[in-house]
This record gives sequence, structure tokens and C-alpha cells, in this order.
Amino acid sequence: MSKKQVFAKKQKTGRFEDVVSLIKREILLKTYKVGDMLPREEELATQLGISRPMVREALAVLKTEGYLEARRGVGGGTFVKDILQSSQMGELISDLIVMDQMSIADLCNARLFLEPECARAAALNATPVEIRTLAKILDKTSNAKNRVEAVEHTSDFHNYVALCSKNIYFAMSIRAMMGFTSLFIETLVDLNDDIHDDKAHEIIFDAIASRNPQEAYEQMFVHVVELKKSMCKLEAHFREVTNNNMRE
Repeated sequence: MSKKQVFAKKQKTGRFEDVVSLIKREILLKTYKVGDMLPREEELATQLGISRPMVREALAVLKTEGYLEARRGVGGGTFVKDILQSSQMGELISDLIVMDQMSIADLCNARLFLEPECARAAALNATPVEIRTLAKILDKTSNAKNRVEAVEHTSDFHNYVALCSKNIYFAMSIRAMMGFTSLFIETLVDLNDDIHDDKAHEIIFDAIASRNPQEAYEQMFVHVVELKKSMCKLEAHFREVTNNNMRE
């Protein structure tokens, strides 16, 4: 049975919620894997016996939830997204901080619990290929053409260390935290030269690459402590800038 025929074999439904659940189920069961393209809207509508607008609305919900993404151009369509790449949690953290429901200290304290352990586990579990990938990320950071690009690669480093820990909860949590941290740095681009010490990544990398879990733990802890100090100093300014941007 081809992937295009999957939905045709399912029970017909007229409820919007059922359409969302059905498509999500096929993603969770890996009938459709990350990177696969779903059938076109009109084809899904025919297979499910529902209207095209209902299909479009269901796909929109799943895009919002981070399961799907739209790609334009030749070969475009609706594709299954790696949910770990979702930026929703980072945006939620930003909103909570702007609303004064969460503080920068809260966020950084959570990072202090998780990231040193991520680095320790990465020193134990990272494969040689993964260590080479970390080295390439460091090179990209040092050779970045501008600050925005450097911030992107800096975030990539933290996220990849978390992936190397082989703990999916760590990876998901750190990605959410780094999503906000990247936004924070980009928002205060004119003031953030001293927020992040990129040299610290080299020290952390050396500890991971040399399979020294205790050193990796300690160096990541020191790094996040310094980051916390810098970010907390600019917390009020971040709220002010973000609020002003929303009013414009």
C-alpha cells in the first residue's frame, strides 16, 4: 500500500478533531516520517470524504503544533517536520518573560540543572561522527559573517551537545531554552557583545572530545553561570524593547 493510499483505508470522518487526530496518528506511527510529503489537500479531502477547507484547517493546526511545515516553490507542499525543531516553546518562554510570569533567572537556573548534565553525558555517549560535527559547528561560529549567523551557530552548539547526551528530554528542553536565548541575543544585538563568550564552547568541546565527563560538566556549569549574569543585567531592557516592537 502506497503512502497516498493510507488515509483512504481509514474510516471516513466528518469531525474536524478526528481529521487532526488521524493525520497526527499516521505521523506518530511513522507511516509518514520526517521529511515526507503528505498528499495534496484535494486528494486528502477525497480520501477522507470531507471538504477541502476542513483539510486545510486541520493541516494548519498541525503546522501550528509543529508536526507539519509548508514548503513553497518547485516540489513544494506539506511536509512532516522534525518536532524537535519547533520554535513554539522558545516563543512561549519569551511571552512569559515579557508578561513577567517568568524571569531570566528562572530560565537560566533550569539551564544550570540540565546543561552541565548534557555535557557530561555527551562526553560519555557522543560518537566520533558527532564529535566531528560539534567541531564543524565551532568552526562555523568562528567564521560567521555576521552576529546573527554567529548566534545561530552558537545555538546549534548547545542543541547538538544536548542531542549527544542521548536523552531526548534534555534535547527537547535545551532546544526550547536556546530558542529563547537566541531571540534574546538577537533582540539586543547592539548590546550583547559581552553576553556570550564563544571561547567557552571550545573549552567545553575539548572536554567532550577528550571523554572527560567531569570537566565537561564543570565547564558547562561555569559557562551558563556567566551567561546568566549577563542576561539578567539586560532583562528589563529586553522587556522594554519587546513591548515597543509589539506596539509598532
